[in-house]
Amino acid sequence: MNTLNNLKKLFAGGLISLTLVAAVACSSSVEPAENLIAAIEASTQQVSNGASSTVIPTSTESTGSATEVSSTESANSSTEPIQAAFDSGPDDTSIGDAIPEVSEPAPEVVQLTPAEIVTAQEDHLANLYEDTVQSVVFIVTTSVQGVGSGSGFVWDEDGHIVTNYHVIQGANLVTVKFFNGREYRADVVAFDPAADLAVIKLIDVDSEYDLIPIKIGTSSDLRPGETAIALGNPFGEEFTMTTGIVSAVTRTLESGFSRYSIPAVIQTDASINPGNSGGPLLDKDGAVIGVNTQIISETRQSSGVGFAVPVDLVSRVIPSLIEFGEHTYAFMGITGSEVNLVLRENAGLDGDVVGAYVNSVTTNGPADSAGIRGDSTAAQFNTPPTYDGDVIVSINSIRMDSMDNLIGYLALNTAPGDDIVVGVLRDGVEIAIPLTLGARPNVS
Repeated sequence: MNTLNNLKKLFAGGLISLTLVAAVACSSSVEPAENLIAAIEASTQQVSNGASSTVIPTSTESTGSATEVSSTESANSSTEPIQAAFDSGPDDTSIGDAIPEVSEPAPEVVQLTPAEIVTAQEDHLANLYEDTVQSVVFIVTTSVQGVGSGSGFVWDEDGHIVTNYHVIQGANLVTVKFFNGREYRADVVAFDPAADLAVIKLIDVDSEYDLIPIKIGTSSDLRPGETAIALGNPFGEEFTMTTGIVSAVTRTLESGFSRYSIPAVIQTDASINPGNSGGPLLDKDGAVIGVNTQIISETRQSSGVGFAVPVDLVSRVIPSLIEFGEHTYAFMGITGSEVNLVLRENAGLDGDVVGAYVNSVTTNGPADSAGIRGDSTAAQFNTPPTYDGDVIVSINSIRMDSMDNLIGYLALNTAPGDDIVVGVLRDGVEIAIPLTLGARPNVS
């Protein structure tokens, strides 16, 4: 009999413990310890005294009181699994404050007539001119050669003006005129003949007149076919706009004032004439992409082949001229040429090899010290080449498709003292040669 009573107590105690766990799990608030203890004591007392009934406490919001269940119901319920609150299936009902997604209406397509398209283009160019011309200047110089003129643009609010070196070359008097008619004298600050760039600075600028620096763009991602707009003073015709496209990129152009070439030059068919020199070449948004510098023409008039110094080079050179009075370029110390069909045939190169063939290296220069080889007969006068020089195919793992690419990369991405890795094709095998760049000698 005692054994039977002990089994009943054990069974009832297990149900009480399980129910208390479920009650605590599903309660939204923490039950006071006193209520839980009271419920346990009451349940224990009822189990020990009640021979014909079993009591299971269930959670309530506040009292923690127990509810009596008949012995028949208890017996039936013991044959079914007891379901806790967390055994129920997932509730798909949305809760919280999430904003329901709303599909965006399809954009309205506006059909423009040809006349409306032309009008929109005209309005855009007219607005661009009005916004930009305030930053463009007409430069008149006096020198022993006489009177000359050119163009330029405002670089900063301190009165620095950017133009071509050949516009102010040898000038002893410089006058700058703005679109609104204001005129100022200017001093030559510094110049870089190798890039045909110069900086002048206005004298005694009216403090009530705010200078408006021009918007500077980028030239690294230009593509032939994009809009090109030239502003300047061709033949002295002040503040003229001409339009065209970018005809080509990454040209290499002799500056005419240095043995070094201007890299990554922009070619355009926008009309550029004498007097446009030093003026800005703009993109469709009015940002400078280049500084107009030269034309190819047998008549000294526009033939649709004009060139501009790339603005990425301008953005490196001009700050150096303002701060230091000069700009120092990185120097590798080689002369090179394109890898063309004739060179491939004579050097026994594969047909897909491109890069810069090293004709010669400067003695004790960076390339010579690094071990880069030039053609072995380069120093011998009137001796045919042996085509045994290195072919530079990459710098810092960036492929060099031509000598023009190499010149442009060094000018636009490196400085004296930089360490680079030169990829060289030698005897049919590509090798990597570490090299420390020097400073370009200051020679004209």
